[in-house]
Amino acid sequence: MTSLSPTMPLQEARPAGSPIRVGIVDEYPAHVEGLARVINGASSMEVVFTATSGREAHAQIAESRPDVIVVEPWMHSGDGLALAAVVSREHPDITLIALSRLWDDGHVAESLGAGMAAHLPKTTPLDDLPALIRQATRGVEVRPASTTRSPVRPQMTARERDVLRLAARGLSNVEIGRELFVTEQTVKFHLANIYRKLGVRNRTQASHAAAQAGILG
Repeated sequence: MTSLSPTMPLQEARPAGSPIRVGIVDEYPAHVEGLARVINGASSMEVVFTATSGREAHAQIAESRPDVIVVEPWMHSGDGLALAAVVSREHPDITLIALSRLWDDGHVAESLGAGMAAHLPKTTPLDDLPALIRQATRGVEVRPASTTRSPVRPQMTARERDVLRLAARGLSNVEIGRELFVTEQTVKFHLANIYRKLGVRNRTQASHAAAQAGILG
């Protein structure tokens, strides 16, 4: 597990009636963008930092003073769970919520054991997240209703997965074409197939749906 150096404790609690301050930690920018849009659009809630690794998030905590951190424990950086363990020890007033592509019994138990107040699958409708975040901040342990099955993974070709990964990183169609040595029209063709298979209409929705199904992991 990746280690994280300690930081200074937070200096003050959230004043009564002020917005719930939320940090988001996930390696896929499109997913972070979708989460931030929904949370910022919710009543009495605001995103105060975003990060793509536990180490990056840890460096921002003291300055941004979040009340809640929503984190993918199993990022490729390998430090999502490490972040949870450090935050729960250094800043016990911060509520930690796992929003993960992995939600079988073992992974739920592991994240809750690391200090998460909630473990939610990435199949959770985005519009439901603000209410679930509020529940977790009130001390309600939130976990999947059933952890006996995983999300369905649509069948995709290797090239479609390559295109989807690059799109999730925020690359344009032209940039994806350069990376993969194909034409922009070919990229559009692959994206159309990806959208059809995932049942979505744009790359942001595709990135979110793919993350939910574990295609990008």
